[in-house]
Amino acid sequence: MIEMTRNHHGERRRHRFGFYKILLLIFVAFLAAICAGTVYFWRYIEAYESSLPEHVIQSMQENIDYDFWERSLEGAIAPRLTEFERGGAFPSVPYLSEIRDVRFTIRHKSDESTAESQAYVFRAGSRDIGTVRLIPSGDEGYGFTLWEAGDIELLDSFVEGLSRTLSITASQNAQVEVNGVPVSQDYRTDCDVEYGAAYQIDGIFGEVEVSVVEVDGKRSTPYYAENGEYFYPVTIPFARKFSLIVPEGTVVLADGEKVSRDKITNEEIVPSIFIGVVEPEMVPLKLQRYEFELEGLYLEPTVTVVDAQGTELLPVISEDGEISYREEFSLEYKERYMAAVEEFIRAYIQFGANIGNNASGNFANLSGYMLKSSELYRRTQASIEGMIWIHNATVEYNSLEIDCFRPYGDGYFSCEVRYNVTNRTNYEAREVEGNYEILFVLSEGKWLVAKMDNHY
Repeated sequence: MIEMTRNHHGERRRHRFGFYKILLLIFVAFLAAICAGTVYFWRYIEAYESSLPEHVIQSMQENIDYDFWERSLEGAIAPRLTEFERGGAFPSVPYLSEIRDVRFTIRHKSDESTAESQAYVFRAGSRDIGTVRLIPSGDEGYGFTLWEAGDIELLDSFVEGLSRTLSITASQNAQVEVNGVPVSQDYRTDCDVEYGAAYQIDGIFGEVEVSVVEVDGKRSTPYYAENGEYFYPVTIPFARKFSLIVPEGTVVLADGEKVSRDKITNEEIVPSIFIGVVEPEMVPLKLQRYEFELEGLYLEPTVTVVDAQGTELLPVISEDGEISYREEFSLEYKERYMAAVEEFIRAYIQFGANIGNNASGNFANLSGYMLKSSELYRRTQASIEGMIWIHNATVEYNSLEIDCFRPYGDGYFSCEVRYNVTNRTNYEAREVEGNYEILFVLSEGKWLVAKMDNHY
């Protein structure tokens, strides 16, 4: 009996020990599960934290500075520059200085984000300036993705918003330049003002220098130049009427362009140098009056007359201001008759100064060069009495020019004489000038002066 009791108590102890043992194993297993779960949880949290895009964004905010935006802007603006800013230094964009001290922020754009990419926009103050997309760079585990930043792209609306439009209004024929580059007609708009031209240039980023030069070469000054608008005074065109006397068969040109032949009148003109010397029907040079009007001028036109061979004729202005054109000069006549013309003009000056107090003697010398039937001879002869009041005069030659020899057939030639002398008497020193066209006539084998036209 006692033995059975002992066996029973031993059995009970064995069952109790087994229970504790199982309980201990369960507790250990529970602790192991808690530890494993804790490790898994922390690793899960770490993977989640590492995969957050905000880390990449924060790093970008810390590392992107003003210099980065300056370089990015230069790269975005460079291909957009017009010919007016392309050649020199990179334009100084006013907005760049404005954002130097502005805080940059990055805002998530959920409406443009996907599981494969996350979209963000950069802001400078309250202005969106660029975008960036985060793209997967690897697997962090636990179903989380690591991100890295793609290329930062400036918004077209931001870059183009930095540019401005240049508006320039100037005279129609003025030369307009921006930064030294001529503005072509391609930039001209249909908003021209009367007698003016309007130009519009888009896509200007920096400050520019506008220059307007009128057709006369003078630089114009704007009366308004603000906010990209430049207004310059407009030159009003004018008209000119011309009345020329030209030889038959010649061509009249205005600034190199031929003037219509229907402008010629039928009036036949006797050259003034022949009037009173030769009968009209005997004049060796036939002239016509050429009248025309040029409109829309901004500069005084250059009018030229050429003969059938294209040789330019030279103008002669008469005493009454009438302009006529003559044939080219003759070097042969100049070489042949220069000395004779000089002898005459010195005799003429000597007579006018009453050199030697001998008016009659001076006239006798002068008359040997003059055509006796001419009005010049009679007028000079009549002036002898006026010369006796000039006493003890001397002549000092300051200049004497003889040129422009023109032959007219075999019996006439003319030349031009210009002189400046100082006549001195006991009472005064007087400067005398002369500018004449002189006509010589071949009479009985001798060249005589028939007329002197004053060109003053």
